Amino acid sequence: MMTALIEQMLLALPLVLGAYISYSLLKLPDLSLESAYLFGAVTAVIVQEHGGNLFAILIVATAGGALVGLISSSLNQFFKLPFLLASIITNGLFHGLTQYCLGTSLLSIRTQSPPILDSLSGLLIIGTALTLFIGLGLRSQLGVSYDIFGNNPSFFRHYGISTKYIVMSGVMLADALAGISGYLFAHANGFVDLSMAYGLVLLCITALILGKVTIQKPRILMPLAGLLGYFILQHLLLALGMNLKYFNAFQALFVLTALLAFNKRLALTQSRHVDHLGV
Repeated sequence: MMTALIEQMLLALPLVLGAYISYSLLKLPDLSLESAYLFGAVTAVIVQEHGGNLFAILIVATAGGALVGLISSSLNQFFKLPFLLASIITNGLFHGLTQYCLGTSLLSIRTQSPPILDSLSGLLIIGTALTLFIGLGLRSQLGVSYDIFGNNPSFFRHYGISTKYIVMSGVMLADALAGISGYLFAHANGFVDLSMAYGLVLLCITALILGKVTIQKPRILMPLAGLLGYFILQHLLLALGMNLKYFNAFQALFVLTALLAFNKRLALTQSRHVDHLGV
């Protein structure tokens, strides 16, 4: 059970790290994470099926997810669409594009996978490397800018600083991580299908809320702590006899309860940036 729990955590870790950037730091309702997860998986699997090595596969998964983030953030920053609407439109565009690339609703992986991904230690290396990379990156000037933007975007307007680069780089990085996670999940299951991204936003929000109430510092460990709590809770409910097809409903009720219990800051002034997702 412990091995399965750790493997599930490592497969979802890049996704929740990305959600931490867009939801907790930038405080943007980035629903396009689901499209990035799926598109990154599909493009990477196609490269693997054509004989690509591990480096090429991960680069394509990263680029596929980042492309989704580029489109959604560009619609918001250059065409002035509300970010929620921009991400919904992006999801529609990439649903069709993913279906075209996949050619079917489900594609089995027939080629031999890179050996490093077939072991728990390989996934642990990738997860640790990504966590360290993001943790160090968030301590840079750009990383601190994400946090400032999420809490007070008027700071940049006051000093005449454009937020385009901050928003676009943050969303692209978040979606790139989701693309990596999508490929890791597809590889672990031996197939990629159009429905595998369903409910991922709820997973991310649940994990981030659990992480927020579990650990405060260092903040980069919040996604990891939240994922651990998420899958422990899932396995516990499974052991108690709960059918996992109802787990999405349970997550929704949990998120609602948590927000009603801990988020008393609903009466926000117009000058303050709204945390759309409460995480």
